[in-house]
Amino acid sequence: MGERRAAAGRSDQSDELPTVFRAVAEIRPSRWLRRPKRVIRYDARWPDGRVETDVHLVTLMYRRAPADYSVVKRVMDEQCPETGAGPWVLYPTGDVL
Repeated sequence: MGERRAAAGRSDQSDELPTVFRAVAEIRPSRWLRRPKRVIRYDARWPDGRVETDVHLVTLMYRRAPADYSVVKRVMDEQCPETGAGPWVLYPTGDVL
């Protein structure tokens, strides 16, 4: 399967990582008690400029460097407003753009 990707000119998914991530927060009713609850989801921007919404951070970041994952996630969560999109955070340094 990897040979076909290489032959087609595409890199393996594990070789390509997004360059920046951001947290997006919103208030939703909780599942059971229907009380307002803050929910955070994450977006990723890839080197080619496309933005993928609602990404699973562990799948994209944790498999390479757990220390980088924890730094970037902490900065995203700290910089995210109560509701709305936070700033883009550079991976792997955690710098805010």
